[in-house]
Amino acid sequence: MLRPFTEDDGQEFIRVAEESREAWAPWTPAPDPTLDPDERFRRELNRGQLAARAGTHLRLGAFDGNGQLVGLFALNEIVRGVLEGAYASWQVTAKRMGQGFGTEGVLVLLSIAFGDGEDALGLHRVQANVMPANSASLRVAEKVGFRREGVAERYLRIAGAWEDHVMFALTQEEWRHRP
Repeated sequence: MLRPFTEDDGQEFIRVAEESREAWAPWTPAPDPTLDPDERFRRELNRGQLAARAGTHLRLGAFDGNGQLVGLFALNEIVRGVLEGAYASWQVTAKRMGQGFGTEGVLVLLSIAFGDGEDALGLHRVQANVMPANSASLRVAEKVGFRREGVAERYLRIAGAWEDHVMFALTQEEWRHRP
């Protein structure tokens, strides 16, 4: 189940962040070392709530049937008007990597992005950018139907270095006509 974080998710979020720190380190910006784990969660929660109200980001946690956090999924930089698009991002917890949660979570995220129901965003285009060495995320992007558009050199600063990223995209038309 994908849903926004609540105050009750703090300890689970902190537990997962600690357990997954090494696994996530090569692919994500380093956390602010001046913040303790509780403050990091508080900032994540506040940022998510503010962005949801503004309609600029959708930050969701994926929880299994036992209420354990299995991943983080987001639609970032939501732009309306002539673009109607966003950037998708995802992270699966270290203990759940390789079990299909990434693919399942991104499929749900895309159904929210492209759907036209009450909770859907009705976007036209979703992009995802993945570092070439991140084979697990490359597989997820391809399995859910993203199409490769090219490589952006030195695109994002990750773990202190400017990293190339494979650029993927998917449009609403492609989503609706996928096999």
